[in-house]
Amino acid sequence: MVELSSWDRDQVARERLEDKIINNTYLCRPLIEMDTPVLGGVSIGAKQREAIVVDTKYGELNKLYDIAKKKATVGNNLWKQLILDSVYETVKEAMPEQCDEPLEGLLKKHGINKDVKITLDEFIKRKTGNCIHDALTCAALLEMFKEEGLIRGKISVDKNTVNHLGGHAWCRYTNLGNEVYILDVKREYTGPLKGSTKWPYERPGESR
Repeated sequence: MVELSSWDRDQVARERLEDKIINNTYLCRPLIEMDTPVLGGVSIGAKQREAIVVDTKYGELNKLYDIAKKKATVGNNLWKQLILDSVYETVKEAMPEQCDEPLEGLLKKHGINKDVKITLDEFIKRKTGNCIHDALTCAALLEMFKEEGLIRGKISVDKNTVNHLGGHAWCRYTNLGNEVYILDVKREYTGPLKGSTKWPYERPGESR
């Protein structure tokens, strides 16, 4: 079957909640979309779900950042070439429950649905999530490395829908040499955009 990808998930989410989105913000938080900053923002879904707040002030991201830095450190030196893999491994270990049942249980218990805000930290603390939680966590950690001047590339949470596979989200990093890397905990792939067979990660106009 030919893979037909749609990249309109952000637009669909905007249209669904257009009466509540003011100046690119939802519930007083900037929207997290493709190529926008993640830290301080909120992620909404193309379909009704929780609105995920990403912010270091709640503590869990800071803990993961410390872990990722240690994983990228050899001796007393932090190796920049290890940062992407260290972030991927840190997030993979932090949220090992990659299935819907514990996630749905968490949301039901806390009454979080209908686009109500909940922090990303709540998922990290309970070690559960799905592709969007993984992608947001990877992107947030990379932004923290960037804020410290340890990397300088572009960071994004990308989402698309494939005709026979459904929707998916992942973290994308583009270095200063315009080389693109994918961090996809859900589908267990981290590496270059080119050559991956785990998912159609290519943006419109990019060739596999």
